[in-house]
Amino acid sequence: MSDIADLYKLSVDDILRLEGFAQKSATQLHDAIQATKETRLDRFLYALGIRHVGQHIAQVLARSFRSLDALKRATREEVQKIREVGPEIAASVEEFFAEEQNRKVLRRLLDAGMEIEQVAERKGKLPLEGKTFVFTGSLEKYTRSEAERMVESLGGRAASSVSSNTDFVVAGEGPGSKLEEAKEQGVKIMEEKDFEKLVSQQ
Repeated sequence: MSDIADLYKLSVDDILRLEGFAQKSATQLHDAIQATKETRLDRFLYALGIRHVGQHIAQVLARSFRSLDALKRATREEVQKIREVGPEIAASVEEFFAEEQNRKVLRRLLDAGMEIEQVAERKGKLPLEGKTFVFTGSLEKYTRSEAERMVESLGGRAASSVSSNTDFVVAGEGPGSKLEEAKEQGVKIMEEKDFEKLVSQQ
């Protein structure tokens, strides 16, 4: 393979030629690869591996530009106008999309059927904008990733560890050391029912 776009050209027969694959496992891998053709813009940006663009910044860029085409056309100055985006990140984004090899791979991914979900326009400030959440323990109604995506869709940030920047710790069943850290640092602690009430009101 010359780049990641070639993954989507693999057939079940191609995978069967690889060592260790039987019909069932080859079919499962093929279906799993094809399933990744539909993805959210923030996940796609994060997966591109743009220097200085982690999960949170990918979400910020996705909310701000709403489509891949808009971000590709953006100048360094336009990217840097976004809160939380500094000059290093802005330069890195501009340089990534200006690189012909990167543009070629993007074209090939889209030609292979990649569908990138655009971000719906939302007027006004997002209700959880500027708020950081940390989850600990098992939630009854959500998986961890579902709860984090819910926070991010409302403008908040889901972090993996408690820090001075944490606004809320959501504690589920069997919480770990993060709960004690939250108590020590005076971070507000929510039960799942409180979290559900918060997000349902938005």
